[in-house]
Amino acid sequence: MSSVDDSVDRNLDTSSRRLAELESATATALAGGVPDPLPENDTAAHVSYAELTAANDRLRTHRGWTDVDLDAALTPDQRAGFDRWRARQRIPWDHEDVLAVGFATVLGVAALWYDTAVDGAVAQGLGATRKTGWMRAWERAGKRLPIDYTGPGFGGRAHRVRSPGHDLGRPFEAPQQIRAGEFRGVRWDYGDKHDITVEGRFREVDSIPEALVLWAQHLAADLVTPMSLPMPGSSWLNEVDNRALRTFAHDVYLGTSAGNGLNVRSGILTPSLSVITTEVLLRTHVHARAYAATGSARLDEREQARRDELLLAAHSLVGLASAGKTLGRMIILDDRKGMALRYMNVPVLLRIGCLALHVVSDRPTRSRAVVRHWDELAAELLE
Repeated sequence: MSSVDDSVDRNLDTSSRRLAELESATATALAGGVPDPLPENDTAAHVSYAELTAANDRLRTHRGWTDVDLDAALTPDQRAGFDRWRARQRIPWDHEDVLAVGFATVLGVAALWYDTAVDGAVAQGLGATRKTGWMRAWERAGKRLPIDYTGPGFGGRAHRVRSPGHDLGRPFEAPQQIRAGEFRGVRWDYGDKHDITVEGRFREVDSIPEALVLWAQHLAADLVTPMSLPMPGSSWLNEVDNRALRTFAHDVYLGTSAGNGLNVRSGILTPSLSVITTEVLLRTHVHARAYAATGSARLDEREQARRDELLLAAHSLVGLASAGKTLGRMIILDDRKGMALRYMNVPVLLRIGCLALHVVSDRPTRSRAVVRHWDELAAELLE
């Protein structure tokens, strides 16, 4: 009895019915009547759980017991305790679960294998929004902001890496610069670090809320460009006293051509499509099975745990393929090995981490729900 199935409910219901018949026959005999003959017990004194289940199923078929009434078999306290115990049991996978995980993995790996083409399609779709009236208005509204300063040491195609205001990992820097009307950044001259402040030439902003709106509009307008936005934390790498890290941050963002580097679009938005696809497929699979079985798409604790297991398995396989492709690119690329990180699926790695933590934290609860085997209990009763 390592997992919960319908046999537990059937055995409880059968025992309840047989006890009810025995009590009725006893009451009839005590009242002086003649009770109906009870069915003979065709099980030995010590049987396994499987043998007991088979015997009870034969009896249920012979007597026509098709319904299971746990409310009659258990007291309210017993039913509540039984439901709590059953809710903590793991549901084993079946072939449909394996097929669902396999199908989701195939789609995820396919998206990973053709990530350059997928990212190109995403870039083309985002680029089309630049021609819309509302995006042009946002682009005009973001002009003359201090975060877009491109003076000496801060220009070029990779100027957004050198601007803390374009770093999503530093969300307070841009509104402060826009509100104050000054640009703050770090410039390196032959290994010497210089903190640069530029003011007096930018648009004036009256409040922090206005600064936040302008910042959001400016980032949206930059996001749909071929270069997109640098990955969060890139501006910090530009400020560290390590030339190799600074060069790495610039080279990875620049790529081999415009928009071919690692940025928010290619590193987060495009890889998220495979994560979303996996989530939608497996969640639909689990909820559909729950609806088919119970008439409700709502999941109990056991079904939620199985859903997390399926998601963790599929995401882990896609993450493994992503790591393999990244490693392969590192081996192939001789001069720009850092570019291989472009193929690392960051969203799927983050999702794997979250799911793993949830599954591990749920394990102590599951372990406390383990019950002793039927054979052990039967052996003790015979001693």
